[in-house]
Amino acid sequence: MRTRTIAGLGAGLTAIALGSLIFAITREGPPPPIEPVAAPAPKARGETRLYCEFYNFAGRTPKVGFYFASPAGGGTAYGQLFQREADGSQTLFDERPTWTYDRSGEAPTLQSPDGAIRINLYGDGGANGRQPDAGGWFEAGLRSIQYLNLDGQCRRTES
Repeated sequence: MRTRTIAGLGAGLTAIALGSLIFAITREGPPPPIEPVAAPAPKARGETRLYCEFYNFAGRTPKVGFYFASPAGGGTAYGQLFQREADGSQTLFDERPTWTYDRSGEAPTLQSPDGAIRINLYGDGGANGRQPDAGGWFEAGLRSIQYLNLDGQCRRTES
């Protein structure tokens, strides 16, 4: 009889402790105070960035990517910041090679300093009536002997 009484008291105390724990865990405290957020400072207009990536023939994985800094004020000298290859290797340029941006043709193009690589920017700035999609990406094409002719896309961002 004495064992049953002790077991009953133990079970009751365990139930009370468990109920207190559940109550402590599930109880909601007061919400944190809402702090006013300062309006973001206006960004100074500087150089914009252009990132282009071109895909293997199946169009599933990037084969090469180029990242450029375009000049403020719409100049034609684009500095190449880095180049990323399909194997994950990346070349960072301390002295930015200057690519030329030309809008005189059917589509704007970027031409490498040695003339070996040309990037056609089909949707850049509404060229040929095409506009970038919702993500800011637009159609582009890579023309090169090293990489062959690859399809891809580019996107402009603020620096």
